[in-house]
Amino acid sequence: MSLIMIPIVPIIAILPLSIAGVPLNYLALVPVPLMCVFLGWTMHNDVAYDSTAIWLHVASGTRGMADRVGRLLPALLMGIPLIGIGSALSIAFYGDWSVLPSMLGVSTCILLAGLGFSSYTSTRFPYPVTKPGDSPFAQPQASDTASALVQSLTFTGSIVVALPALIFAYLGIFEDPAWHLRALGVGLGMGLVTVIVGIWVGSRTFNRRGPEMLASAQRA
Repeated sequence: MSLIMIPIVPIIAILPLSIAGVPLNYLALVPVPLMCVFLGWTMHNDVAYDSTAIWLHVASGTRGMADRVGRLLPALLMGIPLIGIGSALSIAFYGDWSVLPSMLGVSTCILLAGLGFSSYTSTRFPYPVTKPGDSPFAQPQASDTASALVQSLTFTGSIVVALPALIFAYLGIFEDPAWHLRALGVGLGMGLVTVIVGIWVGSRTFNRRGPEMLASAQRA
């Protein structure tokens, strides 16, 4: 369900902005970064969605690094073409190709940062979700506060990490196009650092909390 919502969210966000009179060429810059936010965010509780199948990983001695990297690969395989093709389409509609480096830098940073945060939160703070075979409307009992905090951490964390790239992109659009290359460099750098640190911390947490994650899945 979360993946289905990814292309829908930008439409929901853009409609009121267009009605409010925001120029369409500026709105063309919104969908790709926004979809990257949600693509990274969808992974924030992926271990819980395994339910008791997480037992296979724990019992087989799967190392945390292999588990973390393996779970992020599908999102990266979706995100890379999304950023590449989506950015080109957005900039074509915007009408100024000098903005392309900023679009690539901001979108990549948001996606990688979201995956980095998710790699940690899904092992350290998993919360109950609907079990396989259950009705999607049957919500399990859980701490609403805990789940909201985990969701907020992953969602806002990726945006905070991307703030320098966003600021440089803004300066490139409204001040000097030279800032666009800086937005690309800073975005790629910050994103890579965040995802590498997230995978490393998440893998260590997975190795340490494997039995606890299994017990949590059985109680959910």
